[in-house]
Order: sequence, then structure tokens, then C-alpha cells
Amino acid sequence: MKDCEDVVVYIMPQKIQKQRHRVMKMAALKHHFTLAEEFSDNVTHIVTEYEMADQALKVLKVTELPQHAHLLKVSWFTDSIKAREPVQILNQHKIPLGDANVDSRQKSETPPPNHIPEFSCQRSTPLKHHNAKFCEALELLQDYAEMKEGDDNYMRALAWRRASCVLKSLKFTLTNLNQLKGAKDIGRHVEKILQGILDHGTSDEVERVRNDPWYQKMKIFTKVFGAGVKTSQEWIENGMTTVDEVRQKYTKGDWRLRFGLAFHDELMQLVTRQEADNFKEFIKHQSAKILPDVSVELCGGFKRGKTAGHDIDLLFTHPLKGKELGFLPQLLSILENQKLVLCGKWNRSTFTEEALYSDSKRTKNSQLDHFEKWIGIIKFPKQWRKSISPEELFNDRGESVPLSPDSCEDLEPSKKKQKTDDELSPEEIAASPRNWIARRVDLIVAPYDQYFYALVGWTGSKQFNRDIRTYARRTHNYAMTSHGLYDLTKRKSLPAKSEKEVFDLLGVPYFPAEERNC
Repeated sequence: MKDCEDVVVYIMPQKIQKQRHRVMKMAALKHHFTLAEEFSDNVTHIVTEYEMADQALKVLKVTELPQHAHLLKVSWFTDSIKAREPVQILNQHKIPLGDANVDSRQKSETPPPNHIPEFSCQRSTPLKHHNAKFCEALELLQDYAEMKEGDDNYMRALAWRRASCVLKSLKFTLTNLNQLKGAKDIGRHVEKILQGILDHGTSDEVERVRNDPWYQKMKIFTKVFGAGVKTSQEWIENGMTTVDEVRQKYTKGDWRLRFGLAFHDELMQLVTRQEADNFKEFIKHQSAKILPDVSVELCGGFKRGKTAGHDIDLLFTHPLKGKELGFLPQLLSILENQKLVLCGKWNRSTFTEEALYSDSKRTKNSQLDHFEKWIGIIKFPKQWRKSISPEELFNDRGESVPLSPDSCEDLEPSKKKQKTDDELSPEEIAASPRNWIARRVDLIVAPYDQYFYALVGWTGSKQFNRDIRTYARRTHNYAMTSHGLYDLTKRKSLPAKSEKEVFDLLGVPYFPAEERNC
């Protein structure tokens, strides 16, 4: 361990946020460390967020460090600040130099760059991957382009998303753009963004978008249930900056927007996997009483392995085609009788045979289908947030225990007399004392002969669906939707009896849902 006066610290600003870099320098000066504003021969301790020595040396513009200089992780600096003096350099603080440098460079260039399949449906994409910082940047630019609307911006958004999907599928952390050589979806603009992040920890373009006041407002507004891009733009044009301001000034909108605004803070809280599992078990129990042998499947992000999400998608079917008819209205009636429905809309099936081939060209911002479905908000008893036994979920009559209360059950008696539950506004319901929380739910019913295509479609991800449908068209001249696979050459549909058979018919590797997170 050296005294403070023997130590000259240079904190490399690359890959460290500006505010954090300033705080680190202030902490060092407070404890009388000697700081260098630039790298020079008198620096003894170089602190960096780079994980590989060759990256740091490249930025420092040297091929090797002076013998007295140490390249260290931020953890050394943090430990030293806690100790109020430079601590001894341990192996855990060091970033390897010398031969380790060569080894890491060699490792970074494997596997060979031309291994990346063209379509995301041909690649395994796990939920947890090696390139989160790159994907976050690219998806921010995608998000921004989608908000701008228009054909050009739509194509830009799709390009950012496809590039992000490539990075998510890599079995290693990107350290060199040569690793992406030959990848179809990595263009020059994407390379520029990635190189900036590799060199400096971030990209100027990404940070400009991140700090754009218009984008920050759009991010807030487009998360309101029922508010699309156009509505959000209208709010900004009218000078609104927060959801509270919108609540006070905005009086238009359908039922989704009215309840979306009233319950926005609640709906922004992520649904836990435990809640989703409890809700599924509750629905399975109710469904079996209506239609024995009915299948209830949890889809969306939860099926792909996520532990939290913004909504719950349940897909229903019955092995005997036609048995599912009339099932969903009966289930909704039970939910309403038990006072679990806050709001929602039931849509009857609009499927015709023509949908098998005419729906292959999707609208730009959605993946609409023709299934019978209910979309709305359910009142989740707060105890559903924890692990509970079947005995705690149901009473002898199969009802939830305890029942979600009538919205106005806990209101003062004077208010009860003034209004019934149906007469309360969404704002009044949201403000009332209650033992439930609002949760977004989609209930979808698929006939059995369409079920496994529906299961693939409602599992996602959105980009996986887009790519597998594009692959089907370009490779086989098939039209693929959530309703089925249609051979456009032979003019016939291709049934599937499992998810794997869907993949087999297309000639792509079968990936379990957990590997479709592109």
C-alpha cells in the first residue's frame, strides 16, 4: 500500500457516465488523492471500466504501460475511497496485461464471424444474453424511430431492432466489430453506434436521443394504457408534460384511456410471475367447471422466461374443435359475478378461411389476429402477490378467497348512498380504499386446429413472429399467421399437432419459448 502522495490516479472517463465521473473525482480530492487530468508517465494507478486491457491501451494510445503503472478496475478505487487511502492492489482489482492481453484478443475473434444465421427464428436467443449495453442503445433508437412514425422511421426502427436481435443471439460479449462480419442486419450506421460504445462506453447519438425532452415525454405518455403515439403527440403539442396534467386536462378517449389514466401508476407496477401463476391457477379452476378438459396456457413474456411483465396473456383451447364456442362469455360472467372485472371488452371471432393467407402482410405496428378474445383490467386480490395454496385461492364454491370487494365497499357510508359501483368514475374507484390491485389481462380462445400456431404467435417475441413469417414467405412461399400455415403454391393449409411441428414444417430449428427472446 502506498501513501496518497506516492499515488497518482487517472480515472479514464470512457464508459463512465459524466455525473458518476465527476462524483468519483470529487471523492478522490476529498480524501487527498492526487488526480491526473490526462494520462502521462507519472500516473501510477489507472482506473477504468474497460474489462479488457487491449481496449484501455488503445484509448490511452500506448502499446504497453510503464513498469510502475497499474491498470485497475473501479472496485480498487471504490475500496480505496471507503478506506480513505489507497488500498493494496489485489488480484481481484487487476485487469490482466501481457500474454493475457493476447489471449483475450484471440478469444474475442471466435467463434468465426460468418456463423450468424440470417433470420432471428433460426437463432437461439435467451432472455439473459451477453450484450445488454449494446442492445439497450439500439432499442432506444428503435423506440425513438417508432415514435416519429412514417414509413422511413418504421424501416429505421426495424433495422435497429434486427441488429439488436443479432447481438442478443451471440454466445459471447462483443469486443470487436470483426466479430459481426457477414451478419446481414449490421449496417454502417449500426457499426458506428457500436464502435462508439466500444471506444467510449456510449454513443453521442444515443445520448442525444436519451436526453431529448420530446422523447422523454413520449416515453411517459405512450406507456399509458390506451394511449398510442398520435394521442401522446397531441398531449405534448397541447403543452402537457406529466400524466397528472393529462388527467386534469384531457377529457376525450375511450374506456381504455379513461381507466388507463386513472390507474396509470398501478398499471406501471410490473406484474410478478407469482401473480401470473396464481391468476392462471384461479382461471384453470373456474374454466374446468365450465368446460372440462379445457387447456389454459400462460403466454407472452412469462412463457419466454420473464419473471415480471406489464400484462398477462392466457390462451385457451379444447381438444374437440367447436367445444370452445360460448366458453369465454361464461368465464367472464363468473369473473363479473365475483366482482373481479374492472373494465374490458369482449371481441367475437372474425376468422374466415381467407385470413389464413390474406393476413400475411401485417399492419406496421401490430400483429392483429381474428381470435375471440377479451382485453381489459382485472382486480387482483393483493394476496395473489405471494405464494398461496389452492385452499387459500378458493372456497368450497370455487370462488376466490376473499372475493375482490365491490369498488365502493370500503367508502364512507355517505358516499355509498350517493353512488353505486357502476356509477363511480374510474378516478373515484382508483382513489377508494381497496384490497386489490389493477392488472392488465388478455384472454384469447383458439380452436384446436389453430392452437399451436396461436401458441407460437402469442408467445412471441414480436420480432421472432415477424421473422418466422418473413422466412415462411421467402423460403417456402407460405403465409404464416397465428391461425395457421398456408401453402400459397398448392393453395392448402398445413396443420400442426405441436409447437415443434410448426418449426418442422418450416424447416427451422425448434427453440423452446425461453430461446425466442429476440
